[in-house]
Amino acid sequence: MNNSRTEGTSSGRSDTSSDDVFDIYEEGAKYYDLWYEDQTEDLEFYRQMAEKSGGPILECMCGTGRLLIPLAKEGYDITGFDRSYAMLDRLTAKLEELDEDIQEKVHIGHGDIRSFSCGRKYRLIFVPFNSFMHLLETEDQEAALRNISEHLEEGGLFCMSLFNPQLDRPEGLLRHRGTKLTVHGEVISKFEAQTFDASRQRTTVHFFYDISRQDREMRRVTTVFTLRYLFHQEAVELMRRCGLEVVDTYGDHSFSPFRKGSETMVFVARKSP
Repeated sequence: MNNSRTEGTSSGRSDTSSDDVFDIYEEGAKYYDLWYEDQTEDLEFYRQMAEKSGGPILECMCGTGRLLIPLAKEGYDITGFDRSYAMLDRLTAKLEELDEDIQEKVHIGHGDIRSFSCGRKYRLIFVPFNSFMHLLETEDQEAALRNISEHLEEGGLFCMSLFNPQLDRPEGLLRHRGTKLTVHGEVISKFEAQTFDASRQRTTVHFFYDISRQDREMRRVTTVFTLRYLFHQEAVELMRRCGLEVVDTYGDHSFSPFRKGSETMVFVARKSP
């Protein structure tokens, strides 16, 4: 595997993204794949974007490679980076199980979306699955998008998916998100609770994993993170200020038109002339 480094540098800011002080995925990384391995509705979207734009591809905030690995298997030269060492450790372990010809197409490293430098440009760059919302301040969002624009080839595509804010959701309600059985015989039930801070356009999400098995007492793992949500026109104008012109917005990853009640905003942009 070509494990090239896309090292990020510290911004020195005290209130930026929620993982500046600690790795918010360190506790929950080993449960991430268990919960999201079956989520494939966005994979076909990025496959079509890759086919349309060609490679090379850059996935920002790539996590454990849920999208990166299938695209590498499709034959694309793809780079991925993330700020979470825990997530990257799991990605590296999965890559080591792949054929060498696939490993050679993948470049991964630890990096900050605001300041990474890859030393090359890409035909397709994407930030999937609400990841951009970990940036809590406008200055950090702008730094990230300007950096992305600098890495995008002329005529290349940038894609980003965010949830469409629905602020009428009940706050503090504990929702059961499902129960799964692991290969180690653990029964894991996932619960979620969410609160909103409308004045700062932030939502804080608590995840609770109740883990039990016959030979041990039940234990609970808790993770929490804060996201900065964006409204549609706000996101369009933010990208425009940073040299990215939105050409399409979809309401899901099946290319449905974006409407007021859509759960998702999937943006497709090009580098401004």
